[in-house]
Amino acid sequence: MSLEVQGQPSPGPHAVGEAARRSRSCVACGAHHARPLFRDLVTCSACGMIYYPHRLAPEEVTRLYSEAYFGGAEYYDYLADRPVHEANFRARVRQLARWLPRGRHLLEVGCSYGFFLNLARARWRVRGCDIATEPCRYAREILGLDVLAGDFLEIPLARDEVDALCLWDTIEHLEDAEGYLARAADVLKPGGILALSTGDIGSWLARWQGPRWRQIHPPTHLWYFSRQTMRRTLDRFGFEMCWFRRIGLARSVGQIVYSLTSLRRAEPSLAHRFCMWSGLGRLKLWLNTFDLMMVVARRRGPTATALEDSR
Repeated sequence: MSLEVQGQPSPGPHAVGEAARRSRSCVACGAHHARPLFRDLVTCSACGMIYYPHRLAPEEVTRLYSEAYFGGAEYYDYLADRPVHEANFRARVRQLARWLPRGRHLLEVGCSYGFFLNLARARWRVRGCDIATEPCRYAREILGLDVLAGDFLEIPLARDEVDALCLWDTIEHLEDAEGYLARAADVLKPGGILALSTGDIGSWLARWQGPRWRQIHPPTHLWYFSRQTMRRTLDRFGFEMCWFRRIGLARSVGQIVYSLTSLRRAEPSLAHRFCMWSGLGRLKLWLNTFDLMMVVARRRGPTATALEDSR
């Protein structure tokens, strides 16, 4: 069954307010027709892109990514897990260094507490932005980074100003993903690099688990890309996918146990409390379940090989 998602009311528990009942189009192809899938998600009738169709009110977006998001609502304690995040971001720096020469201008959208930028500034000139106010304050005042608290669509940037733009675990959260990608193409120089990471709903694990896949949690995750729909999306906004890899991540034992036993519950579970009390929670594990992707894409243009030639 196909449905016209424009104006369709939300059937599920995640809809919030009247604004959440307004529906979005497909970021990969722009189509408005979609079929119901599961857990309030739909799949585009034209290209197969999977997404949460109901738009969120600005105040709901602000509430979702308040300070609580980083301390209980999504992460047990994001700041306390800084060594784990830095381990992951060191890997991102190494991977990105293959594509971006030293000294270039890099912008991270969704920079959070600035841990990636803090590592990346050893190689590049870095800036960042995020809609979450408190993490941006930490990045500026504690780490001394050039970070703005605000929407990427509204911060002052000139056309062709940036050599590389990063969206680490961010694109799936974007209420206006089309607007963000269009502006990314505008502020990146021709031949500039767009690097991002997100879940891969086309992976074997995601297809096997279906609605039980851990990455499915609207309304924080709105877009669910596969390799094919990611390529289609990037092509639509003027990017050529150059590199794709299913990446592993470091996680603290405390965060793993919290996600499995305590997420979205009123109190941490007994297992998590024991884990943190015993010190096991600070241990770091590296795991690749092959359901997360990292992508590097290049903005098309008359000098599309400029960065490649200078590497």
